[in-house]
Amino acid sequence: MNYEEFKDLEEIFDSKFVKGFRYKNGETFYIEPAFYTQLMFLKETYPNDFPKVLEEMKRKTLEKKLVSFVYDFENPFHPVEGSFYFEITDITDPIKVFYEDKSRGSDYGD
Repeated sequence: MNYEEFKDLEEIFDSKFVKGFRYKNGETFYIEPAFYTQLMFLKETYPNDFPKVLEEMKRKTLEKKLVSFVYDFENPFHPVEGSFYFEITDITDPIKVFYEDKSRGSDYGD
């Protein structure tokens, strides 16, 4: 799968499932497939806010230098030593774009 949002960055591979990208000064980030799926949901749901989300991801990466965007920071799919882990709400909440995960099961019993 091509991640068009990051086509201007150097693509790196540490895992055959998790994509990595590097800025020209060496700042690196990895994106788990589940995080990317959430990101694409945001793009469809909040197209006007999507550039702010990408900018916040860039800001975090440039600030922290080594970042992993993950579905669950306690159980990363591809652990990276020394990496700062961010879930989608760690990116969206500070910029007031509120992500609602509707993929979870119902709260009601049968």
